[in-house]
Amino acid sequence: MTRDEVDGRGDRAHDGGVSSACDALTCDLIGETLDAVASRAEVLAVASVCDESGCRVTCEFADDGPEECVRAAREWVSTCAKRAADGLKGSPTSYSIVFEGAVADETGAYRDALIAEFGDAGAETAYSAFVEVSSLSDGMDLSWSDPRPAGEVHPLL
Repeated sequence: MTRDEVDGRGDRAHDGGVSSACDALTCDLIGETLDAVASRAEVLAVASVCDESGCRVTCEFADDGPEECVRAAREWVSTCAKRAADGLKGSPTSYSIVFEGAVADETGAYRDALIAEFGDAGAETAYSAFVEVSSLSDGMDLSWSDPRPAGEVHPLL
């Protein structure tokens, strides 16, 4: 996914877009989550943060219900902003959270999707996107759409 696919603004982290590092982090996390789902793993929420040197820390949330796991992932990212997370060389500069969910299509029917929320430290806005997936529940013959924008969200770093 490129920044242009999400909001058409290019690579301007503090001018209304996200950095190339945040874009890469989000793409990697979506890909890893799709791989996990394809191997039939249940993925309720997973979050990653990275620092400016490229060090990355990821945490998976699966010990609660879906809403609680997403809430815990957001809290984990916010907590990382207050301290350098274990494994990072410095303070987090970008983050991404991916979780299972559903999106309504043009007819109002809900379709399985992976939803991503992502942003850069210090940015006034963070973003969300989704990837529609089929066979999410069993991982067999998994297929997915290109990422599509889902709107702005509250930044966590």
